[in-house]
Amino acid sequence: MIAIVMALALMAAACDSSGESALSTVAAETTTSSVAVTTTTEAPLTSIPSGSIPGETSESISPEIAAAMRADIGVIMLDVEESRGLPFLEIPTVTILDEPDFTARVLSTFEEDLDQEEIAGDQAIFELLGMLDGSTDLYQLIIDLSAEQVLGFYDPDEGELVVPVSVDGITPLQEMTIAHELVHSLSDQHFDFNDVYEDRIDNGTGDDASSILGLVEGDATYQQFLFLETMDPSSAAEAVLESLSYDTSVLDSSPMWIQRDLAFPYEHGLVFTGFLVQEGGLKAVDETYLDLPVSTEQILHPEKYLRSEGPSDLSTLSVDLEGWELFDEATFGEWGIRLLLMDSLLPGEMTQAAAGWGNDRYSAFLRDADSAIAWVYEGETVEDAEDLANGLIAHIRGTMDAGDSVESAGGLLFSTGQTYVFIDRVEEKIYFVASTDHDAGASLRAQLNL
Repeated sequence: MIAIVMALALMAAACDSSGESALSTVAAETTTSSVAVTTTTEAPLTSIPSGSIPGETSESISPEIAAAMRADIGVIMLDVEESRGLPFLEIPTVTILDEPDFTARVLSTFEEDLDQEEIAGDQAIFELLGMLDGSTDLYQLIIDLSAEQVLGFYDPDEGELVVPVSVDGITPLQEMTIAHELVHSLSDQHFDFNDVYEDRIDNGTGDDASSILGLVEGDATYQQFLFLETMDPSSAAEAVLESLSYDTSVLDSSPMWIQRDLAFPYEHGLVFTGFLVQEGGLKAVDETYLDLPVSTEQILHPEKYLRSEGPSDLSTLSVDLEGWELFDEATFGEWGIRLLLMDSLLPGEMTQAAAGWGNDRYSAFLRDADSAIAWVYEGETVEDAEDLANGLIAHIRGTMDAGDSVESAGGLLFSTGQTYVFIDRVEEKIYFVASTDHDAGASLRAQLNL
């Protein structure tokens, strides 16, 4: 869920070890021949004069330095065109801001777009599920992370790149950021997927929108690392050193699942993109924009995307709580289930418990200070459901303040703690109910015929 809220955030660091490892296995596949089979036939631009790149510049940056910066950005545009195998159909707007102006722009964007009440509802559900302990102000954390972690962004509604720069020139790390955001501009111009993404946010499962982020950020991160490889060694070293010195204190103090969720579209998207390139060159990446992934499972397991293995049919839950607000109806997905279990299981156990995802649906409710959730999961096999049920039971006992369990109608009932929880597995399905109000939890259980 946070990945959707933070759609503008967290460019993957140039020194990220998982990114380097994933890239090293696929970089050799990005050859001239693979670039030549992209889906466009437009002729690329051969030069981009600095004066032809529209956009505002902070007043603190002199006109001479601003012109030099735009000339440098023009060169990066041509490099990105060649590497990505797509021409710019029009020159994007590039807004160049000094650090104070950029931070103000980012904060203004987030404060305008974020719904504080909605974030408070997310926080209540995360606390119910044991993912937050009550000490985190989620809204303020998102604002603080945006100020610290956003190194540049692309606004598809305006076709605008917004990048921070040093007042005396663009640093190597900032060049990588610009290359990353230029890839977003290219993919937006050629494939126009943003309307689908927005529709999935408004009307989809949540998990399907996160899968688009995995493709979009994975594509840009893949090209970002290729850009790093084309730098001269001293500039590349400077970019890495600059990334190592970057302040990440807010991120480092965040719950681990938030850290991993913010990195998901960049790290796992990078591996997804590398897999596509291995299978079919850049043409395969282009074609994926025309047939978008539908789940985070497909990002985590690219072979399932190529097999068109989508979620099983699972209806929205028919549950209600009188006097309560239906806050959300959505899907955790395989990635969301990993996040849920991250603090309760060892990494291998977490991955195994979340694997075999077929589909899931949940309904979350709020009333004043209380929260409740009803959730149905369907595994691909009975064994998959057994693995997740065991993981969820460990999570309930370790983090949800639910007290002791007793067998009840074939399932397990936890009702001696602050949180009411009931869990049952029937063949390949798992039924899960939790609430801070025991009567509400019992009502949801009865409505699910458990």
